This record gives sequence, C-alpha cells and structure tokens, in this order.
Amino acid sequence: MFERRLKQLAFLFVVVLAVISLRLVDLQVIHADDYREQAQSALLRPAKTLEPIRGRILDRFGTPLAADEPSWQISVDYSVLSGVALEKGRVSRDSVDALWPMLADFSGEDVLELHERADRIVKRITLWREKISAYHGYDITLREERQPHPLVTGLDDQQQIDARLRFASFPFVEIEHGVHRHYASHPAFPHILGRVGAVSAEHLDDDPFSADDFKRYLPTDSIGIMGVEHLAEASLRGSRGVIQHDRRRKTTRHLEPSHGQDAAITIRCDLQTAMYELLERRVPELLPNDWTGASAVVVDVETREILSLVSFPGYDANRFNRDYSALRDDMRHTPLRFRAVANGYEPGSIMKPMTCLAGLDSGRIGVNSLIDCDGYFDRERFENSFRCWKISGTSRRMAHGGINAAEAITGSCNVFMYELGNRLGVGTLTNYYEMAGLGKPTGTGLREERWGINPTPSWLNSERNMRVTPGIAWNLAIGQGQVIVTPVQAANLMAVYASGVRRELTLIAGDDGRPIYELPGTAAEWQAVRDGIFGVTNSPDGTAYKRAHWTNDRYALCGKTGSATTRPAPISYKIKYTDAMNVEHVRIFPAKIRKNAIKRLVREVPDAAFDPDKDVSVHEVFPAPTDDPDDRHAHAWFAGYLQRITSRGRQIRGETPKIAFAVLVEYGGSGGQVAGPVAKDVAKLICDILGPDLDPDHPPAQDYPCNVGIS
Repeated sequence: MFERRLKQLAFLFVVVLAVISLRLVDLQVIHADDYREQAQSALLRPAKTLEPIRGRILDRFGTPLAADEPSWQISVDYSVLSGVALEKGRVSRDSVDALWPMLADFSGEDVLELHERADRIVKRITLWREKISAYHGYDITLREERQPHPLVTGLDDQQQIDARLRFASFPFVEIEHGVHRHYASHPAFPHILGRVGAVSAEHLDDDPFSADDFKRYLPTDSIGIMGVEHLAEASLRGSRGVIQHDRRRKTTRHLEPSHGQDAAITIRCDLQTAMYELLERRVPELLPNDWTGASAVVVDVETREILSLVSFPGYDANRFNRDYSALRDDMRHTPLRFRAVANGYEPGSIMKPMTCLAGLDSGRIGVNSLIDCDGYFDRERFENSFRCWKISGTSRRMAHGGINAAEAITGSCNVFMYELGNRLGVGTLTNYYEMAGLGKPTGTGLREERWGINPTPSWLNSERNMRVTPGIAWNLAIGQGQVIVTPVQAANLMAVYASGVRRELTLIAGDDGRPIYELPGTAAEWQAVRDGIFGVTNSPDGTAYKRAHWTNDRYALCGKTGSATTRPAPISYKIKYTDAMNVEHVRIFPAKIRKNAIKRLVREVPDAAFDPDKDVSVHEVFPAPTDDPDDRHAHAWFAGYLQRITSRGRQIRGETPKIAFAVLVEYGGSGGQVAGPVAKDVAKLICDILGPDLDPDHPPAQDYPCNVGIS
C-alpha cells in the first residue's frame, strides 16, 4: 500500500517536472526572442516623435516666400479642452473661464475663434480615437489625449517670457517650443502662397499616406489647405522620425525625420510686389470712393509660366489669425478672396477678337468684308437695347459706318459683333470660345480656381433651362450674357491672341510638357485680329488710344478694353430674432449671401428664434443703385500684350509677343478710362523689370527690391 502511494507520488513528481521542463524550453528556446523583446520593451522609455520641417516655397530666383521657423506656443491640456478635467473636478470652472479672455487679450484674437479652434482639436482627436477603437474592438486612449495642444502659436522669445508670466497661475497651460510657418509679409503673397491648417476628418479618411506610419496624417497635424501650400502638399510635407531610450537613457532606436522638399514657383517676387503696389496706388486714385478690389496677371506667352498673379487688396499672412475677424467681415473689399483665380466676371469686349476669328475662320466674313454700323443693330425692334456704345458726355451712340473685322476690334463696334454673332449662332461661337480655353481650367492646379463658363447650347439647356435664341448669340459676341472668365483666364486668352496657340498655364517651376493646341485660322485672318488689337491703343480711332497709348523704343502696348456690366451686390444682412427670454433683437451681419448671415447668427446666438424667409433681409448693397437705367455698373478690363515695333512705331508683323497680361478693376466702369491707364503703367513696369528683351529670367533690379521678411 505504502509502496504504491510512493510510486504514485513519484510519478506525479515526474509529470510536474516534465511540465516545468517543457515550459522552460518554451520560454528559453522556442519563444526566447519574443520574451526577450518584451522584457527589453519594459525597460524602454516611450518613443518620442521627431517632427519634420516642412519644405519652403521659393520664387523663380530662389527667394524664400514661406518657411518653417522655430518659435514658441501656448498649449492647453487636452483634458481641459475636452472638458474632462472640469467634469472630474481636476480644475475649477473659474480658472477655465478666466483662461479664454486672457488668451484672447494676449494673442489679439477673438474668443469665439479660440473656442472654435479648441473644438476642432477635440473633434479631430475624438474621431481618430473612435476609428482606432473600432478597428481594435475595444476603447483606446490616444497619447494625444494626454498631451497639451497649441492654441496660440508663433511667439517670439520676448512674447514667450511674457506668456510665462501671464499664465503662470494656470497649471494646465504650458509654454512650449514649436515650429511656426512664416510667410512673406508683403500683402501681394497670401493668396498665392495659401496657408496650412488643421487636418480634418476628410483628410484622415482620404489619407494618401495611410500605409506609411511615419508620413500618415495624425489628428494633430497640419496640412496645406489653400494656394501653393495645398498644391504642393505632397512634396512640401516630410515624414516623421522617432527616437527611443531605455531606462538608463541609452538610445535604442533613432530614425531621423525626412524633411519636406522645397517647392519653386514661376512667380517673380519683384514683379509680384511691384504689381501689387501699382494696383494699391492707382486703383484708389482712379476710384477714390467706389473701389472694391482689382487683379493683375502676367504670363510668358511661349512657356505660359505665370510671372505675376496679384489680387488686391491682400493682407499680411503672418497676422491671419489675429486679423481674421476684420478680414472676414470686410464684405466690400473681400481681402480674403483670391480674385485672380476665384472670381468670375463677364469678359465684355475682350472677347471681340475671338468673335472675329470665329467669323473669319468659319467663312461668315472675310478679312475685307464690311458691316455697316449706324449705332443700332435693329433700331425698329431694339432701339433701347442692342446698340453701339454711348459717346462719352452725350446721349448719342457711336456710328462706325462700314467697317471690317480689324476696324471693328479697334473701334470696339458692338453692332458689327451683333451681326457677326447672328451669323455664327451660339453653337459655333462657343465652339471657338472652347478652343480658346473658356470653361476649362487654366492648369494652375490651384484648388481655388474657378473654371468660368462657356455657355454652350447643351450647358444653357441643362444648367439654365434656357432655350437657345439668336439674342443669346448677340450678347455672347460682345462678351456679355452667360459667359464668365477669371482674370487668369483672360491673361491666357490674350496669350492665345498673341500666338494663335492655347496652352495650359504653369505655376510650379519645372512643370512643363503641357500639350499645345493650335487654333484654326489663316495667317491673314490672325493678322487681321492682331491689327485690330494693335489699333485699340495705337490708332486715334482706338477705344483706349487716349488713355492707354504707350510705347518705348522697342515695344508698343496692344490690347483690348472691356466693360462688363454687373449689378450691385449685398454686403450685409439684417436679421430680426428673439432670444431664449423672448426678447426681440435686430442684428446686422456682414455677408454677401443670405445663408452666411444666418450661419453667423446661429453660431453666435444658438437659441435665436427667427423665420429665415421673413426675418432676414438685405441691409446694404455696394455700389449704391441709381435711378438712371443707362447708368449701369461695370467691371473694367484691359487685357493685352507687348508687341515689338519698328523705329517708326509700326508693329513687326509675324513676331510673336513675349509677354501677355490682364488687368481687372472691379466696378471700374469704363475699361478704357480706368483699366486702360492702369495697363499703361503695367506695360512700363513689365519692361522695367524684365529688361529690354522681356526675359522672364532677367536678373532682379535694385529699383524693385523684394522685401518679403524671410531670410
């Protein structure tokens, strides 16, 4: 009995010993590497991310226009931003409430904007946590939830000292090192450079770098959201590095970040700043009480590189956060608007050369064909509508008599164009407009760019539910009606007139290889068009001769004026509402469209009660309407190029001009009287900066310094 129990005990001992031995083999042999790695991990400090430096944006000569610079920032714990710290009693309501006005006072920003910035941070991190938790099947706490997040950035050394003193009593506020995106301070650049902003939920969902742990977007990252910052995001953005230490502070892993690449653009800094300062000076001189804004675009005809892309007025991009409220609410001048690419206007008479080319190439008229103009297209039926332009200072209409295509362009004859539009019809006319690039992107790649409108018969039917009538063609022939172009499209259109070739524009240096489309038309037909354009500013019969005639010893300004009729636009709305206490109020909100005014009210007064149809009305429009039906408001165009001339001032035929441009002055009225004088100054400026050969790469001159505030 005893012997049997002893054997059982010995057997049990052997079994236990075998199990222990097998486990030791598993630990020390089979899974030794895994457990060794886990043991070592337990001795490691948390990995620290090394952020990359974003690439610079440079002009065509390498002048930095945007760059990352070291700075200081005011950050607030995520638990405070999310409200968790307040809910759990870690901080007092009084301290949190006191923080926001102090931050606003220190930064010069609006309290509401700071709150919205904090809300965006919380929403992004919450969304990211939910996505990762759903992927793993259990709740995940992100490291971003344990970190402070910057609300005020770009502080210099003195400001960070002041901030430490000001916010010393807030334990949940930290003054940290950071990187601040610094931009050219000149107001000529914010629109084209764009800006970076916080990553959105859409960016996280459509992340092109999602497979790369070091490059994928995190909810606290920044991304290019406008301008070149957005256009060149893929190259400007770098990839993160990482460094990790063990408990003894010995480096166990170190991967340097890969900094972003620089992006060079085709813009000349000196021409860009000088062109802006020209508009800044001349537009208020010409329209002392009625100016809203203007735009100027300069392109190289051969390469279609954009040399200048100006929207006036601009602002200092480095003060965007501080000045945002004032910039946003300036509905008259809309300084945030990228006019050069985002604003569409009726082109007016700058379309007349293309109308004539369509007539010549299609055989509706010949080079020497005459059409008679007595001031009215069909006086019996349209005495008060389809007429030639009014002679300044009189009530009479211009009567050109029998004129050909070149003379009609020079004299900007409406009646000639009405008749030609009648012969062509909408379909044929818009086919030629399409060949010239209307209704198409110009190739800049900017997300702000508007394509304009080429109102083909199918577009009129589908988008406007309009029946195609002869009257539509009459209006299109003079650049009125449904046709819309942007200033950058107008500059490219003038390059088409100069060369007979359509090509997409280029903004990023080295982005060549764009296809070239040669427009139809014989040499004689194109020469007739160019003779007409030359005559606009160089013949006494030209509509811009008095105010835009300009030559030097090598070049003559050529071009076409345009006056595109428009209407006054709302700049503010009045809203009547009652609050939660049933008290009635009336607020005025700066806005160009009704829904934006309503959004402002809902955001600022969430409990407001009102009827969107009855309680919202236009408060102010600009310009103020008049009682005179003939006193119509118009935007002023001048689109042109510089043509080589002989010593006697005659154009050198057969030589393609090198530089084309467009100028648009909003509510300028007459293209000849307002845009023409500006174009004259533009021509002189181009020659001064590009040199006698109009070389886009002509070395910068000391007379036009490029002081942009970035070293």
